[in-house]
Amino acid sequence: MSTAFATDKSPNTAKNFDETYKELTKMLNTYPNLGGLEQDVVVKVRIAINENHEIVVMSTNTTNEDLNYYIKNTLNYQKLLAGELQAGKGLVFLVKFTR
Repeated sequence: MSTAFATDKSPNTAKNFDETYKELTKMLNTYPNLGGLEQDVVVKVRIAINENHEIVVMSTNTTNEDLNYYIKNTLNYQKLLAGELQAGKGLVFLVKFTR
């Protein structure tokens, strides 16, 4: 069993996106059994918000194709309910997948 936690990339970020991180974490934990993880993995994810207030995954820094697919498939075009990010804005955050 694995669990994902979304967190801020930098502790010195001026904006506070607590609700956004909680929402992203909940989305990424919808299918918590990612087989094949031999150790904990931290992935940097860059997203943007489109005009429909949907998430668009711009990039991840993982070389693990299963994790890359899982992140993109789980987050892309999901509505973000937290109003902390406006359309046209982006966010970079870390996701820690634990075994």
